[in-house]
Amino acid sequence: MSEFSELLKATASLLWPILGFVALFLFRNEIANAIRRIRKGKILGQEVELGDELVRLQKTATEASEEVASLPSVTTEPETEKLTTNENDPVKGIIKEAGRSPKTALILVASEVEKEARQTLASIGKLQGARKMTLSQTIDKLDSHYGLPRHVSSSLRLFWDTRNKIIHGGETEDRNILSAIDSGVTILKTLQSLPRETNWVHNGGVTIYSDPACQHEIQGAKGIILRTESSSGARTFFRIFPSTRTHFKKGKRVSWEWSFEKTWAEAWYKDPDTSEIKQAWSSSAEFIGRNLDDV
Repeated sequence: MSEFSELLKATASLLWPILGFVALFLFRNEIANAIRRIRKGKILGQEVELGDELVRLQKTATEASEEVASLPSVTTEPETEKLTTNENDPVKGIIKEAGRSPKTALILVASEVEKEARQTLASIGKLQGARKMTLSQTIDKLDSHYGLPRHVSSSLRLFWDTRNKIIHGGETEDRNILSAIDSGVTILKTLQSLPRETNWVHNGGVTIYSDPACQHEIQGAKGIILRTESSSGARTFFRIFPSTRTHFKKGKRVSWEWSFEKTWAEAWYKDPDTSEIKQAWSSSAEFIGRNLDDV
């Protein structure tokens, strides 16, 4: 009897691997589908497969940040601008929203990335009145100007693709969305660190004259005094340009945009801070820079 029992055990030990192989063969498609679902994070419902893409996004965002950090430092903002920036820091709002609704936070960070890319383009004079421009077009223009470090443009594109898949592609785990948000914030800070000359309105309506004695006022235009800081923040200077626009407000950052439909010959003005008579320009096109918040 014991010999028969041993025989059954031996037979079973041989049959189990065979049965396992047969089961794997018969249900191979179902098992493959189950593995794919698990990799997506859920078993039931519509899913979005993002595992590898999120890892790649995190990697490229970090590399982009490191590459931009090696560039010359960006403009240092004045104290009043710093206070406003800190109070309205979009990252704080994004992080707060992520605790309530990760998808909403992802939409917010994507919007900030798009806005920062456009404002950077406007600051360097490459937007030129454009109202509608895709993120892809914006990236291409930034790349042509800066010769962007390799991972900056690739991380931007990958982030946007990931955002679209999460928002429009179905369900995914919150941890995947939070990972994309983290990468988006890294990209946002990277864009903010790109070196650029920055212009603030110092005075938005200075009377200009056609003569050195400031006796003959030029009608239909005003002088716009800009306070400009170099991309490194090491140098600050003032300059004045003619404009027929009236939207300029002191302290606002403006884009670097021009109209060549009308030009002005040499002109003079009285410095509003010192009352000293100064030459405004020898000749100039019209400055039409928009508030950066409006681009």
